[in-house]
Amino acid sequence: MTRQTVFVLRILLAIATSTTAYATPQAEPARAPVAVKVPAATAINVRLTQDVDVDVAHAGMIVKARVDDPVMLNGRVVIPREAGAVLQAVRVAQSGEFKGKDSISLKMNSVSFGGRSYQVATEYATVEGKGESKKTARKVGGGAGLGAIVGGIAGGGTGALIGLAVGGAAGTIVASQGEEHLKLPAETRLQFVLSSTVTVQP
Repeated sequence: MTRQTVFVLRILLAIATSTTAYATPQAEPARAPVAVKVPAATAINVRLTQDVDVDVAHAGMIVKARVDDPVMLNGRVVIPREAGAVLQAVRVAQSGEFKGKDSISLKMNSVSFGGRSYQVATEYATVEGKGESKKTARKVGGGAGLGAIVGGIAGGGTGALIGLAVGGAAGTIVASQGEEHLKLPAETRLQFVLSSTVTVQP
């Protein structure tokens, strides 16, 4: 091997070394999202995305909703607003012929976001209408409009008790042949409380 050949090889080696040193570094592999445990007793506020008429509702009926407030844990959003929520009716009661009132109890079955669905277990949220005798004919309400009064949920209990106030600009007439049945319009807010821990990936 001549000196000229050795010199050329050294130049080529120096160029290769320099090119390697200035090469673009490879990107680090994406890290898998860290799972987070959302503890029991965490409240999840949702709003209905469909109407619910208790007069035609039944136990087992599926009701769709959206998470209305982000669920935070240690300053971090673990369940985002607008996450999908699937509710299910567990108890439905229509008012009796002479007395009683409509009511419906719901639970949350799952919440979904980020392409994943998570099964959850919650306390029941119970909604009750105003009980009126079937034989009473009188004017009720009076400019109140339709509104839901949402009560707090007691931990370890059977869920929230929500009284629905029904009225109109001129009041609602409860006719002698029957009373106004309980209806939950879309956008009604409900609150559920987790009864067990659920693991999610924010």
